[in-house]
Amino acid sequence: MTPFQWIAITFIICAACYELVNIRQQRAVRLLALFRGIIWFAAALAILFPNQIGRLATMVGIGRGADVILYSFVLIFMATTFYFYSRYLRLQRQITDVVRYLAIQEAARGGDEPTLEEQS
Repeated sequence: MTPFQWIAITFIICAACYELVNIRQQRAVRLLALFRGIIWFAAALAILFPNQIGRLATMVGIGRGADVILYSFVLIFMATTFYFYSRYLRLQRQITDVVRYLAIQEAARGGDEPTLEEQS
C-alpha cells in the first residue's frame, strides 16, 4: 500500500466512526447516514483497488478510471444542486406564506400594537 492509501483509509475509517456515533446518538437520519456510509465504503474500495476502477471504466466505455470518478462527481453535483435549489424555492414560498399570514393577522387586529421598530 502506498502512503496515500494509508492516509486516505485512515481518514475514511475516522469518517465512518463519526457516522456511527451520529447514528447511535440519533442526530442523523438513518437512511441518509446509510447513504453516506455506502459512499465512504465505495471510496475506500476505489482507494484500495484502483485497478478495478480502470476495469469498470473500460466496461462502460470510458478510457480511464479517473474519468469515471470525475463524471460520477459531476452528475452527483448536478443532482445535489437541483435538489437544494428546489428546497430553497420551497423555503422561500413558506416564508412568503408566513409573512402573508402575519400581515393579515396584523391588519385584522387593526394595527394598534406597536411594531418592533416602534418599541426600540
